[in-house]
Amino acid sequence: MDHLNRRTIELILLALGAAPVLVLFGVLYATQGESLGPSAWAVPAGFVAAFAAAHLAVRKWAPAADPAILPVAMVLSGIGIVFVTRLAPAAATKQVLWLALGVAACVAVMALVRRAENLTAYKYTFGIAAVLLLLSPLLPYVGTEINGSRIWLTAGPLSFQPGELAKVCLIIFLAGYLAQNRTTLSVFTGRIGRLRVPDIATLLPMLLMWGLALLVVIFEKDLGSALMFFCVFLTMLYVASGRKTYLIIAGILAAAAAVFLYFCFSHVQVRVATWLNPFDDPLDTGYQLCQTFYSLADGGMLGAGIGQGLCDLIPVVESDFIFAAIAEETGLLGAVGVLLLYVVLAVRGFITAARARTDVAALMSVGLTAVIVLQAFIIVGGVTRLVPLTGITLPFVSQGGSSLLANFIAVGLLLVCGDDGVGLGREMVNGTGASGEGAGGGADAYAGAGAHAREGFTEAQSPLG
Repeated sequence: MDHLNRRTIELILLALGAAPVLVLFGVLYATQGESLGPSAWAVPAGFVAAFAAAHLAVRKWAPAADPAILPVAMVLSGIGIVFVTRLAPAAATKQVLWLALGVAACVAVMALVRRAENLTAYKYTFGIAAVLLLLSPLLPYVGTEINGSRIWLTAGPLSFQPGELAKVCLIIFLAGYLAQNRTTLSVFTGRIGRLRVPDIATLLPMLLMWGLALLVVIFEKDLGSALMFFCVFLTMLYVASGRKTYLIIAGILAAAAAVFLYFCFSHVQVRVATWLNPFDDPLDTGYQLCQTFYSLADGGMLGAGIGQGLCDLIPVVESDFIFAAIAEETGLLGAVGVLLLYVVLAVRGFITAARARTDVAALMSVGLTAVIVLQAFIIVGGVTRLVPLTGITLPFVSQGGSSLLANFIAVGLLLVCGDDGVGLGREMVNGTGASGEGAGGGADAYAGAGAHAREGFTEAQSPLG
């Protein structure tokens, strides 16, 4: 039985993914009464050309990478362009330019970074850069507070959210640090009663991340980023060590921080009160959520139609609440489809981690996947009132250039990590191995889930233990 190689599968998925995006563009233009001439299709054509170029770059520099990651990013960003054009036409051109820059950055990462380990040689540089980027909005004159959060750098008409790049730098640092100290982090020398616990030196990284998250909330009023950074660090720490004790300690630290922040800062109390009952103040603090509920209810199963919804009434709908617009105008089916794309990205990202040849590549894949998926969960959970609302973007979809750029850099790194993986030269056919030249380019054959035989890589040496 012949098997399609990874890049051919990717090309097919890109073509299949482009179809619904182009249909959405067509429906939007028809709804707005625009002529469907050549000029109207300039943006969709440029969008398709950008990802065609990215596909060619993957063929050249990451031929063995996972074939589903780039198509998922394409569909999500395409949906984002359509809805930003629908909700904020003035920002659409800028969003398209940021998308082109993001795809170019993705290609540049694949061309310049041949292996994940090359980056972790400078892990402390990336760690320092992450902290400086995260705290840079506190600088006078350039740091700006927008919508209650001081997370922006501005220079004239230009604005940038440095925390988006900080998350990528932080993951690179953590991947290098945790891989280097994995054994130390897994061995507990202290005791509390019958419970073995890590010593203070081992706990120090978690305490530093906990403190950094507190600083972000206190000085920048950015609840979403603080929660995301701490959860991503905890995920990577647990994967590296396999110790559930870290989850217990982290839960205690998070609970202590939540109580402290709630009783000491009024904006945290407002967020929690709005989450518990937005209809207590429907014209002020609860206005966004109340309008969101009406939009979600109006969407029904099949949606109100592109351009036909009431989501325009939601403040900053093109950014924080774009998921509400998607759910209203494409219905429950469209909203679930978007969520399933993130599920696919999560699955393929963790498969990339499981196939990784080294600890660094495995941990980096876990971190990059977790930061995208957790960010999506936090903002969708806030919009649907599952968790308190935080002002972060929906990855690839929301209006915001810095977020789009950082997410495509993450995609580039995921593709790099997946290119140098195990188990690429053998496919399973009816329970038996069928040899063939796969995308891995003549790799040694292997068979069976979890077997890591490529170039002597045994299961005992697996980065995920």
